[in-house]
Amino acid sequence: MNDLRNGAGKRLGVSSLDRSRRRARMLQTRMAPPSAVLRPYGWAYGMTTGRVDGASLVIPLPARPKQLLTFSFADGYRALRCGSGQTDPTPRVVVVGPQSYARPGLSALGRIDHFTIHFQPSGFHRLFGVPMTELADAAYDAHGVIGPEVSALERRLGETPSFVERIRLAEAHLIRLLRDHGRPDPVGCAANGLFARHGVQRVSAMASDTGLSTRQFERRFLRHVGVPPKLYARIIRFNAVLDHKLRHPGRAWSRIASDHDYYDQMHLVHDCRAFTGESPSRLLARLSDLPAFHTFYATADRPRRD
Repeated sequence: MNDLRNGAGKRLGVSSLDRSRRRARMLQTRMAPPSAVLRPYGWAYGMTTGRVDGASLVIPLPARPKQLLTFSFADGYRALRCGSGQTDPTPRVVVVGPQSYARPGLSALGRIDHFTIHFQPSGFHRLFGVPMTELADAAYDAHGVIGPEVSALERRLGETPSFVERIRLAEAHLIRLLRDHGRPDPVGCAANGLFARHGVQRVSAMASDTGLSTRQFERRFLRHVGVPPKLYARIIRFNAVLDHKLRHPGRAWSRIASDHDYYDQMHLVHDCRAFTGESPSRLLARLSDLPAFHTFYATADRPRRD
C-alpha cells in the first residue's frame, strides 16, 4: 500500500478570498443515503462536479470519523505537504481511514468529478475485512487495500456521469460483498450507534450493552474502527458541531456546544484547536466559502441532497 505522501512535489498557488468564493460556486456536491440493506455499512454516497480555474482551492482537513472510498474521474485532488507549500498527487481511487488529527489539507484545480462512498464507522471493516488500525490516520491507493476488484468498479463508474447510475453500480458491488456476512457484530453496531448519537455515549455503557468488559470492548472497537472509542467519540462530537454550524451559521457557538453535550464553549474551543489547529471562528471563515466540501465533515443522520 502506497501512502499519499509519496510522489513528486508541486508548488501550490494562493488565491484571494473573492476569487476563491467565485470558483467555489462553480462546484456542486450531491448526497444520497444508501438503501436499507446497506445502511449498517454505508452512511452516504456523494458526488462533486464542476471546475476550479485559476489557482487551487484549499480544503482544510480536520480530524474526521468517517472512512471514505473516493473515485476521481477528472483532475484529482492533491495533498498538501506540511509547511512546504507543495502538493503531491493523490491516487485515482483512494481509501481514507478515520483521522484523529488535522492534516495540511487538499487542493482542487481543473475539472472536478469525484464519486465517494462514505462508510459507517464499522462498515469498511465489515465489508472488506481490513483491520482499521491499518487505515487510521492514513490514506492509500484503494487497489492496494481492496485488491483488483476495485478496478472493475472504477471502470464502470467512470463510464457514466449519472449520480443515480453510479449509486446503482456501487450498491450492486457492495451488496455482492454481503453474501459472506453473518449476523452483525455487536461492537460494530455500537460503533455505528455512537456515530448516530453524535459521539454522546460513555464507553462503559457501550461495553455493558455488548456484554464485554471495557478492555475487551476497546480492543475489538479498535479493530472495527481504528481509533480508541473515547477519542473517536470526541472526534464524532466535534464533527457534529462543525456540521451543525455549517448548516446553521447564524446559531451561536455556545448554543451548539451545549446541544452537543459540551461542558462549556471553552471545552469546544479546546477540541477545535486539538483537531484542527485553529479557533472555531477562523475554521468557519475558511470553510464558509467551500460549501461543496462541507460533506467531508457531515454527520447528520440523513445526509443532505445538495
